[in-house]
Amino acid sequence: MQKINLSILISSALFFSACQKDEEMVLDCNAFEWEYEGSGAPVNWTGCFLDCGGQVQSPVNIANSVENGQLSSLIHSYENAAFEFFNNGHTVEFEYEAGSNLIFEGIPYELLQFHFHTGSEHQLNGRQYPMEIHLVHKNVATGNLAVIGVFFEEGNENSFLEKLGTTLPIENERISKSEVLNVKEVLPTDGSYYTYGGSLTTPPCSEIVNWVVMENSVEASPQQIERFHEVLRDNYRPLQAINGRSISHYIQ
Repeated sequence: MQKINLSILISSALFFSACQKDEEMVLDCNAFEWEYEGSGAPVNWTGCFLDCGGQVQSPVNIANSVENGQLSSLIHSYENAAFEFFNNGHTVEFEYEAGSNLIFEGIPYELLQFHFHTGSEHQLNGRQYPMEIHLVHKNVATGNLAVIGVFFEEGNENSFLEKLGTTLPIENERISKSEVLNVKEVLPTDGSYYTYGGSLTTPPCSEIVNWVVMENSVEASPQQIERFHEVLRDNYRPLQAINGRSISHYIQ
């Protein structure tokens, strides 16, 4: 009886393994919708987006950084922008008007948009923060990106987030207002940062990003953070392997 049961168990395991392989083989990338959970979760992204399985992916845990005296402070000129907020089903995104710029390592980038993740995508020495904002900039000549990441931690009310209002757009909703705001208000006063070469944290996971993660976090009230989490849920990609990359540290 024991031999028969063992045989049945082995046959069942082989059957389920074969079924799993068949499911992977029939993945329809034309119909695949990436998400943060379920069948579209990050573990399945590589099936339709090959770059998501690359060697220089983001986000990462920022640890064992090396101070780099060749780096310099960020130079940015951010203009006031008309208020237009959009929920694309993965995050809430503020589309910035042309004319705001960043110079990083002597290269100019134009600010395109900023958006949010709850909890943070990057970690700092193994710590995940409750929220992270990404300021996405593009170099027109090369198409490469420079993305500034800022961590939020619970504390006092954040005046910048308060300007965004108490009602965030739901999926596929766009909110426009007469007010203007300036993204420079969300940056920490201390300009120290970490930087490394990586990728987009969402499909297609293109490895074209110079990441600049601010060392110092900014505060937001628990109510403000929860307001975002209610809409975004856990919209962060799991940490990716560092694969020998170095993380440089600029201290202001």
